[in-house]
Amino acid sequence: MYETPTRSEASDASEYSPVAEHVLADPATAFANLRASCPVHLTTEFGESLYSIAATADIMSVLSNPTLWSNQKGPGISQAGASNGDVQRDDPPEHTRRRKFLLEPFLPRSVEKTEPQLRRLAQELADGIIGRDQRRANLYADFALPLPVTSFCLSMGIEIEHRDQFSGWADEMVMGMTYPDRGVQARKAINEFSSNEIARRRDMAARGEPLPEGFLSHLASAPYTDDGDVMDLREASNTVSQLLVAGHETTTSLITNMMWRLLEDRSRWERLLDDPTLAANAVEESLRFDPPVLGLCRTNNEETELSGIEIPENSKVMVLYASACRDPELFDAPDEFRIARPLTETKRHLAFSWGIHHCLGAHVARLTARIALETLLTRLPTLRLDGDTQRIAAPFLWGRKVVPVTW
Repeated sequence: MYETPTRSEASDASEYSPVAEHVLADPATAFANLRASCPVHLTTEFGESLYSIAATADIMSVLSNPTLWSNQKGPGISQAGASNGDVQRDDPPEHTRRRKFLLEPFLPRSVEKTEPQLRRLAQELADGIIGRDQRRANLYADFALPLPVTSFCLSMGIEIEHRDQFSGWADEMVMGMTYPDRGVQARKAINEFSSNEIARRRDMAARGEPLPEGFLSHLASAPYTDDGDVMDLREASNTVSQLLVAGHETTTSLITNMMWRLLEDRSRWERLLDDPTLAANAVEESLRFDPPVLGLCRTNNEETELSGIEIPENSKVMVLYASACRDPELFDAPDEFRIARPLTETKRHLAFSWGIHHCLGAHVARLTARIALETLLTRLPTLRLDGDTQRIAAPFLWGRKVVPVTW
């Protein structure tokens, strides 16, 4: 079974790197070391300066000042070009306009309408696990991965048979945030697919035919400009790829992280079996304890300081959300996973970032994870871990790609 290194076993902040083996294995300890001795850490290992920001006060300073800290150079390590539809790489006023256009499907009232569909999907996946001859499964591949990506396809109006294709593209694009060459072909492929689908819907609309349900039809036909024009095709296809990466990968990791923690100490699972009303608390504590996104980057428009360290203009700064999520100044006993931690405390976490770039799909992620947990509690109450878990590959993310279980 996976064992987290103790603080005494982990390297100190002088050996920190976002891609170091000890950091990938135990980011919480690495970030605690940064908070204590090096809250602003500089590395040039990626060919340019990268500052990792671990102190909560500095993190909030960056997130609350989008005028100084821009998203236009991208959330990854490399300096990206124009966003062309990626709301995560926009600054106001363009960000405000684009986010408003995208907002409706992600509002709580809209998300709640998807609950019956999500529950059916979760039940079908659980039934598929139960129906196996051997009582073994990998919760990542057999449940946590297909649930969000199938939901994504349905919400977009894309046939379900494309879900494995979309999942593979998402994996490559996430790796591209650290290793830029990795995501190029995947982004081209998903943009070509999305462009063709949106163009097909626009042709249907021009012929007066009813459009399929789903967000692709919204991108194809909804007024986007003040003059009532639709969104540029390239912009629309980039929007699809950004939503895929932002929603599918992170929600899968939320589910795997949560199940890993609940089953590694099975008293936690048994407590939920005794009181299923704590499911929402468990989701929120998982977001705090194991945020699926460890950190993302911003770029400063002018020279500034953080924790007394001068940050030159146009520097990449990685904002470590996960560091703030374990800050003892914000949370009581932050390194303890407490299902019944008061929600007023737990929801101080930054798993969905903060400010104008707070995750657009936060309601979707919370609902999907809660339904996943409630379904597994009901359908597979005897679940147990059945071996070691394994971490996903992307350095910016934190989740399990193998969660072996038996029942």
